[in-house]
Amino acid sequence: MKTLYSIRLLTFLVSISLHASQANDASAERLRVGYPSPSANFYPLFATKEANLFEKYGFEPEMIYIQGVQLIAVHVAGQLDFSSVSGLVFLQASVEGSDLILLASSNDSQPMKLMVHSGISGPRDLKGKTVAVTRFGSLTDLLLRPVLKNWGLEPQKDVKLLQIGRLPDMVVAIAQKKVDGGVISFPNSLQAEKMGVKTLLDFADSGLDIPSTTVVASRKYANAHREVVLRFLKAYVEGTRRLLTDKELGIRALRKYGGVNDRELLTTTYDLFTTRYTKKVPKINPKAVETALNLLAEGNPKAKGRKAEEFMDTSFMDELETTGFIKSVWP
Repeated sequence: MKTLYSIRLLTFLVSISLHASQANDASAERLRVGYPSPSANFYPLFATKEANLFEKYGFEPEMIYIQGVQLIAVHVAGQLDFSSVSGLVFLQASVEGSDLILLASSNDSQPMKLMVHSGISGPRDLKGKTVAVTRFGSLTDLLLRPVLKNWGLEPQKDVKLLQIGRLPDMVVAIAQKKVDGGVISFPNSLQAEKMGVKTLLDFADSGLDIPSTTVVASRKYANAHREVVLRFLKAYVEGTRRLLTDKELGIRALRKYGGVNDRELLTTTYDLFTTRYTKKVPKINPKAVETALNLLAEGNPKAKGRKAEEFMDTSFMDELETTGFIKSVWP
């Protein structure tokens, strides 16, 4: 009799547990989060997901990789809730009329390089040559065009620009001299150096503050779902702390979402991004947004005279600070 009672009790407890689990799954809010590249630029997002912090704040996250500027089109079409994307790419779309708004910014530097093969010794050697970008309108493209103009080289006239979608493919193309150069982000730039490709310009040393790792949502979504945005940013802030304080988690996140398996490369990338690029608190720097707009204005008249405040909403991060949340994460 005791055995039968124990079996019934165990069955009852298991049933309760299953119903509770199903209820929790049902209560978790589906969240579609986009990112445009497996680059370490998006390290904070990768670490947040790897640490299960979206789940902590009641989300069932779906990480969606959509290459380059196509991400913006998908987001504008309402197929994403949040995106982590370069500030230049987001602003390019917003000055054209998209509804996207900047919510947070993790990095105001550009960890990208214009890299060339051994036959190129300086900017003058690029005349009549071919330089690769990932996609026209992408960050690689938007960074390259004003640089070429400053060197007195007209894009697509003096220097041919060629689209090569994936950064690893671009590295190989330069090393094999199928193209003469390309704009490459870390950690692919480190791999390029190992293959004999050299740096012609390091954008991080340009002295320009430009938001390169941002969180954006549509203005309509942010206004209608303020509590969701706050929870998302809480997870993101905690994820940034985990990234900066937990090396093994950071390496694991980049291995999974960055597609990098080389331990030395992973360690070097982690050390560089956590000491040089990633901010402890992803607050928006209005001056960096203004600089990005000025850079865009060199090639897009619609960006001229626009104000940084038009494209950002600091109220969410401000609320996390005034309510003491930021201090609770970073005592």
